[in-house]
Amino acid sequence: MDLIAFLLSFVVILGACEFFTNGVEWTGKRFNLSEGAVGSVLAAIGTALPETLIPLIAILMMGGEAGDEIGIGAILGAPFMLATLALFICGLSVLVFAKRRNTRTLHVNGQLIRRDLTFFLLAYSLAAIAAFVPTEYGIFKTVLGFTLIPLYIVYTIYTLKSGEAVGGVDLKGLYFDKVIKRCLPGRPDKDCPEPREPSTVLIVLQVLASLAAIILGADLFVNQISAIAAVIGINPLILSLVISPIATELPEKFNSMLWIRERKDTFAIGNITGAMVFQSCIPVTIGILLTGWHLNIANPAELLEALTIGIALLSGVILYIESSQKEIKMSGLMLGGLFYVIFFAAVLLSI
Repeated sequence: MDLIAFLLSFVVILGACEFFTNGVEWTGKRFNLSEGAVGSVLAAIGTALPETLIPLIAILMMGGEAGDEIGIGAILGAPFMLATLALFICGLSVLVFAKRRNTRTLHVNGQLIRRDLTFFLLAYSLAAIAAFVPTEYGIFKTVLGFTLIPLYIVYTIYTLKSGEAVGGVDLKGLYFDKVIKRCLPGRPDKDCPEPREPSTVLIVLQVLASLAAIILGADLFVNQISAIAAVIGINPLILSLVISPIATELPEKFNSMLWIRERKDTFAIGNITGAMVFQSCIPVTIGILLTGWHLNIANPAELLEALTIGIALLSGVILYIESSQKEIKMSGLMLGGLFYVIFFAAVLLSI
């Protein structure tokens, strides 16, 4: 393990997330998109790419039983991490920035969040059903797999068409624009009352560049953590369930933390719930169609996989109930940390 590379990857992800959140906010304003479109679709899909690539590479390039194990573990581990550790980080962010925000609760668009969670609970429940379908009923499993991508398309269309536009949200100037030009000729940016209106090309360039940096940083981070696992001899399935998702979910965690700091709470939670919908549809489809996708709870490792499904669904239900109120309490988010500790204890007992 290279400590410098490990720390560098962490810094790259954090910096890239700052540029990414800034870029997608300007994208939302430029194209008059809704809060849901920005947080639950654009940001969620963008930051979900690293953890989507890992199972795809494992299944298609590594192949065999080990490839399937790592792929399935990564696919199931992603929604679990979002529903537990990512929500815990949100709760922790509320606590850390409480003085700056003057509140210890999140003020969100509950209708938007509940819509995300409705699609997540439906899609992930179908994934769970498919995982326990006997192998002789493979055709039924295939049918379930092919329903998930259309479900995500419906979700995306519905999200893009509904909600209020983000035009009124306070925005920082586009970072690329600040680097390339000053706000007005001969005057520093700080003298300008409003952020400079950047060009569409510059906005898209910043989003794509920061997204590439996020993927690069996440890949480097995973490689370093994989080196740790190899040294201490961790089971590949445990690695895919616990370690890899922690690294690849860093973009969502950092994005949400940055948005909570700026009191953009719907963006923050929508980024996580939108990623939960994406992860329960697209990667799960890959898993169902390209692997055996069957869990035998008599196997200790596969029992852990089943536990991740159950905890993720439970956490989703709790957040759905919490978001029915005007505010989401910090305690409800912190509960995700407790769920993760319970799971981690189960992992330690199984080693």
